[in-house]
Amino acid sequence: MVKIGKINLDCDFEYRTIREEDDDLDIYVDVNYRCLDIEIGECSFFNSRIQFPYVRSILLRINKNMETITVHLMRDIDLFSAFANFELDLSNHILSIKNQYEKVILSKIQIK
Repeated sequence: MVKIGKINLDCDFEYRTIREEDDDLDIYVDVNYRCLDIEIGECSFFNSRIQFPYVRSILLRINKNMETITVHLMRDIDLFSAFANFELDLSNHILSIKNQYEKVILSKIQIK
């Protein structure tokens, strides 16, 4: 696990910083066209998970002074190929990006 600003990240994949300006940075996580399952935990809208097939990479937009991040799901290596994005509040949580065979599991794990 690494700490980036106020964000805790536990990632099985190689990642790199592709942009850093002042306190803002973009982290590029290559998941190599795997299926991405987002575990949503207890949610009144969805039952258990959201799945995105064929994801090339995940782009994490982080401000080092905030505990919320924006996650962009990319269809290709091009930064304009995002097909979905959402914000996560990671207060007292670890962002987990794990390789499970040919699938990626993205989840928030509460810090005890």
